[in-house]
Amino acid sequence: MDAGDRPISGNLRDLRRTAGLSQEELAGRTGLSVSTVRKVEQGGSARVETLHVLARALGVETSALFGSQAPKPADAEEENKLNLVAFRHALTPAVGFGGSTRRVDGLVAAGIERESLGRDLRAAVTRYHADDFEGVARGLPRMVAATNELVRQSAGDEVASLAAQRLRSDVLQLAGWFLTQVRQYDLAYVALRDAVADGESSDDRLSVAASVISQCWLFIRQGRFSDAELLAGDAATQIEPRMSEASKEELAAWGWLLLRGSAAAIRNNRSDESREFLRLAEVAAVRHDGQPRRMAAGYHQYWSTFDVSTVRMKIAEALMIDGDASGVLRVAEGVQAPRRAGRSDNYSRHLLDVAGAHAALRNYQDAIDILSSLRSTTPDWLRHQRRAGDLVGGLVTSRKRRVGQDLRELAGFFGSTGS
Repeated sequence: MDAGDRPISGNLRDLRRTAGLSQEELAGRTGLSVSTVRKVEQGGSARVETLHVLARALGVETSALFGSQAPKPADAEEENKLNLVAFRHALTPAVGFGGSTRRVDGLVAAGIERESLGRDLRAAVTRYHADDFEGVARGLPRMVAATNELVRQSAGDEVASLAAQRLRSDVLQLAGWFLTQVRQYDLAYVALRDAVADGESSDDRLSVAASVISQCWLFIRQGRFSDAELLAGDAATQIEPRMSEASKEELAAWGWLLLRGSAAAIRNNRSDESREFLRLAEVAAVRHDGQPRRMAAGYHQYWSTFDVSTVRMKIAEALMIDGDASGVLRVAEGVQAPRRAGRSDNYSRHLLDVAGAHAALRNYQDAIDILSSLRSTTPDWLRHQRRAGDLVGGLVTSRKRRVGQDLRELAGFFGSTGS
């Protein structure tokens, strides 16, 4: 039986025995407790980060542990089923004998203008980066429906049709970001798959690249590391620019694909491949930063967030995943905070890596200070970061004395407990 057809518990047990290790010896190599190893081997749930540590100790790719088994009941998702009905209407219409039975809202169909939708999209992107997830959730389904109708209405006019498809691709990319951020992965995949299709239909290679970059992020969040690395590597090869002629957008697209490939590879215990992706990304970033500064075309976050400092953040991320906390802090010294207004996803995630490195090195107050700052400045984003919640839980249990006020407030924010 193939490993992919077996539960994680069986794969871990067999790999441990093949390596000639007891549960106690594997726990010693990983720094995990024996009870954690035992729980996973008995079929208990485990975070991808835990599986990565176990796989690294066993000298195998993380994906070697993954298996197929029935999903567990998720009663907590019942509320989300109702909250996402509007998204499902827009992204996954019913399909019957006559094709899609998509209903067109009369208000949506009347008087749709591409310029107006473009303004709506820019406003929605601003809300997304301001962590106004409620506002994004209210507006996006209507925008998807409106661009669907715009594409339908422009059929027969080649110029208008291409412009409508490009706009719909942009809207679907935002939907993919948002749905990935709030862990609605299957809907996010539909949005990003359709964004790629629109980008290809309108012959917009940069739009396709942006959709693929987001799709790689989605796959990483799902634990599909091999898929993400393969997709990123293939797309990077397809779009690799001529350095002497490349625009900033082309360099950013290539660089971000390389960063996604590195992120997938390091999580799959493919350190050499990760380093090679990062080496090429540094080449792209140096060339990118050496060009005259100008506003990126359109709204794409990838074209406006790629630079040498971003690559350094991703190097720090790879070191954190590889267990080199001291290396994370060394690299972090050369990272500059973004100067643009609003929260930076990349910098916020980088600060989580720095906080995690401090916690690993027992610089507990430094970790608490960083997390408290994130809670103060980006609470809506932070509450969706499971890693931050785990980090706070670990800080609570590591305290031998009474938990201080700042850590108590963080624990309450994430629903952790402490004394």
